[in-house]
Amino acid sequence: MRNTNGARIRSSSMGRREFLRTLGATTAGAAGLGMMDPFGFARAAITPGEKGIYITDVCTATITGLNSNCTIIRIDTNKGISGYGECRCEDTNSISELRALKPTILGMNPTQVDKVFAAIKNYGSPFSASNQKLIPRNTGAMSAIEVACWDITGKVYNVPIWKLLGPKVRDSVRFYADTPQQSSKSALQSAIQARLNMGLTWFKMDLAYNGAYPGLVNGTDYTTQSESGHPYTCVTIKSSGMTKLLGYAGVYRSMIGTAPLSSDHDTGWNGPNYLDINSAHLWTSQMYGSAYQGPYGGWMEDIVPWYYSSPFNSQYPILDQIHSQNNGAIPLLTGEDMYSTDEFYALIDSGAIDYIHPDQSSAGGIHQTRLAAMYAHSKGIKTALHMSGSPFTLAASLHIAAGIPDFLALEHHYLDVSWYDSLVDGIPKPLVQNGYAAVPEGPGLGIRPNETAIRAHLSGSYFASLT
Repeated sequence: MRNTNGARIRSSSMGRREFLRTLGATTAGAAGLGMMDPFGFARAAITPGEKGIYITDVCTATITGLNSNCTIIRIDTNKGISGYGECRCEDTNSISELRALKPTILGMNPTQVDKVFAAIKNYGSPFSASNQKLIPRNTGAMSAIEVACWDITGKVYNVPIWKLLGPKVRDSVRFYADTPQQSSKSALQSAIQARLNMGLTWFKMDLAYNGAYPGLVNGTDYTTQSESGHPYTCVTIKSSGMTKLLGYAGVYRSMIGTAPLSSDHDTGWNGPNYLDINSAHLWTSQMYGSAYQGPYGGWMEDIVPWYYSSPFNSQYPILDQIHSQNNGAIPLLTGEDMYSTDEFYALIDSGAIDYIHPDQSSAGGIHQTRLAAMYAHSKGIKTALHMSGSPFTLAASLHIAAGIPDFLALEHHYLDVSWYDSLVDGIPKPLVQNGYAAVPEGPGLGIRPNETAIRAHLSGSYFASLT
């Protein structure tokens, strides 16, 4: 077997009987501790990566022209094998994070992915009241490094990342179509039709009370004020405002028929104002069975921030209260700005949500997201994936989604960007085909950067070493 650079990969000298004996002993000893799944035991019994491989450099390239600049990293090794990852695009501090973390990972074996992640996990990100408003928090660099290490590991073993994670349960992954809030009814209809023309079968609309259309009027359609029991300025939607919001949603429903329809930004753009509990309950109950939602599926996304839930704010468990009043009328979803299994496990156990929505480029990378999804699955909670990055983030998300049994859909934030697909090679194009994307089969992430396309949308240097 040879890797992508032509170097022969040494197979383990362990015989079959010895392998099985070791695997059984490892399983018996560690299973009770809940440390690894069966595929983890199998990997642990095999020679851990290419001996002598270590990280020699971290390089970056920043793509501009999307909603936010996207920082792509390349981790180089002494064996000539490189891996790619991407920081969460909304994490504007990612270059500083990477610069601070580079000395820690230099010299480490990138195929020992969890060991590398453990060394950098707690840099600047543990949850505290002081950083609740920093969304997404400074976790892009840790996530990108973790993904790049998986990319290297897949190339070392000449297998796709999904094969290292566990069994694949789907060959293609369903997208949901993000639709930014439009300025008029005709603009909304045009945006929806463009997504229908691409073959999308799951839809999500941005619908903020303070968006240009449907044009809610402050004081007439909604009010803002402080209310007891809420740690933020509350938005109260009046009946006239509810009628306008449902009218906007009705345009969407009239065009997509019985396809699932989700919503985001229900509480306005970027806070710090959020719906009060009663308005949130009214909004969720109105959506269920209405022209907006009906029985066709979907969710309400981030109706209030995830950290206003019992595990993180016992004084103001707003999300728990909304979920309790909602009583399953329409699924509540959150998680795009959460980091690590520590946070996801706590939220899942609280019972305050119906679906989780990690973004691997802020959640800590591929393995943390996979573990969170499988834990959610064990508790009867389904997973969708947030994705607002470049095709590097998209590819990593496809590898995760490939093995989640009850996976819902993967976001595509840039359906209207004509050059988006050109940034990478190695996977079928267009990336969106009849509403789905193929799971990559090449080694590692299964993609290659297209230097010409990236340079056409580059801010700064092309994969320059961080100093």
